[in-house]
Amino acid sequence: MRRDYFTCVFLALIAGALAFICFEPLYFKYGIVVPRTFGLFECIASSFYLVFFLIALPVYAGYKRKYWIAAGLACYGALAYLPVLFYPAQELITGKGAGIFHVAVAAILRGIYGMVNAPFASLSKIWGDKVASSLAYWILPLSILIPLIIRIYRFYRDAYVQEQLSPADVVAAPSSSEFDRKAAAETKDEVKPEVLGTVISAPVKDVKRTGEASVAPVQTQTSAASGGVSADLVPEPDGEPVILLGPPRDYLPEPDKKPSIRQPRFDPSILGEETDGEAEQVPDDRE
Repeated sequence: MRRDYFTCVFLALIAGALAFICFEPLYFKYGIVVPRTFGLFECIASSFYLVFFLIALPVYAGYKRKYWIAAGLACYGALAYLPVLFYPAQELITGKGAGIFHVAVAAILRGIYGMVNAPFASLSKIWGDKVASSLAYWILPLSILIPLIIRIYRFYRDAYVQEQLSPADVVAAPSSSEFDRKAAAETKDEVKPEVLGTVISAPVKDVKRTGEASVAPVQTQTSAASGGVSADLVPEPDGEPVILLGPPRDYLPEPDKKPSIRQPRFDPSILGEETDGEAEQVPDDRE
C-alpha cells in the first residue's frame, strides 16, 4: 500500500506535466525560449500545479507521515536535474563525431526538460523566464525539507509537552543519604514546647521480656488545690505516671471493727402513768 503512494504520485506528476505539452509550441526548450501567448485556463492550471505539488502535497506527506508520497515527489524532482547533469556535449550529437547513442540520449533528455518545465511556462508572465524555468528544480528539495522540518518540529513539541506533564522525570531525585541529612537537620532544629504547670513523675521499672511488668509502688500525694483530695500515682509500662483522684486506699474501715449503737431512754410519763417516788432510772449506755 505504501508503494502505491509512491507510484501514484510519481505518475500523477508525469500525467499533469504531459497535459501542459498539449499547449503547443513548448515555451521552454533546452537552451532556448519560444515566445507565445498564454490563455486563462493555462494560467489557472499552472498556478494549481505549483501550489498542489510543490507546497500542499509535501505538507500533507509530512503531517500525515506519508513519506512514500514525499519519495514520489523527490523521484520526479530528480528528473529535472538529469538534462543538466547528463546532457552530452554538442560535438557528440552533431558533426563527424556524433553517434546514435548520444543522439538518442540527447533527444530523451530534451524531452524530459520540456516536460518538467511545461507546467510553469505561463508563470513567466508574473515572475519572468528565469524564475519560471527554475521552479522545476525546487520539487526535489521541497519534497525532502518540508516533511523533515515537520518531523523535527513534532519531535521537539512532544518532548516539551512530556517535560511539562511529568517534570519529576527530568529533575533528578535527591539521594537517600542527602535526604537523611536533611531530615536529621530538621529534627535537630525543632523547638520542643515548654511544659506549663507541675510535672509529677514516678519511678518506673523496665518491662521484663517475659511479658510480666513490674509495677512501681503507688505513691500517694495530696494536692492543696484540690481540697485535700489525695491522688494515687500509678506508673504505666511506658514510663508515664497516671494520676487517680479519690480517697486513699487505706480509707475503708477494717471489717472487725463494728460501730456501737446507743439505746434510747424510755420515759413513762409519755404514756400518762405516774410513778411513786422517784422515777426508775434507766441506765444510760453512754456512761
